Amino acid sequence: MKLKGYQPAYHGDVMDYVQTKELLTFTGKPQDAIAISATTPTHHSIVVYEENRLVCFFVLDEGVSKQQYTSENAAFVLRSFSTDARYLRLGYAKKALLLLPDFVRDQFPEIKTIVLGVNQKNLPAQALYEKVGFVANGRVIVGPKGPQKVMMYRL
Repeated sequence: MKLKGYQPAYHGDVMDYVQTKELLTFTGKPQDAIAISATTPTHHSIVVYEENRLVCFFVLDEGVSKQQYTSENAAFVLRSFSTDARYLRLGYAKKALLLLPDFVRDQFPEIKTIVLGVNQKNLPAQALYEKVGFVANGRVIVGPKGPQKVMMYRL
């Protein structure tokens, strides 16, 4: 499995990325995130490939909006994490998240913490984040899709 910064060469795969209505209840579309990344240098779209198939997508955001999650400057907010609906429950999300700390250390050595907001109703995602080492910090914020539990991973 490989985590890679988005490049235009991946456009066709992103356009073929499948998200069900249920999945979109909790996360955004990769196409929308990529459009933001194109004009916002602090918004890094990341594609996750397994054997030449785009299986997961997420954003690492170091912009000012991270202040609602953490007061740390050397932090990323993990946003828009999703798995292509065709590859759900095959372990790709967990594997991608386990690779994330080393990817960040290698590509962004100044970053010391990854934070995220997970919808309080999305219990499977909360369990997944806990399994890979994210810890709830006791904060809840109101996100665009409802209340979110804030979780952190220290690098």
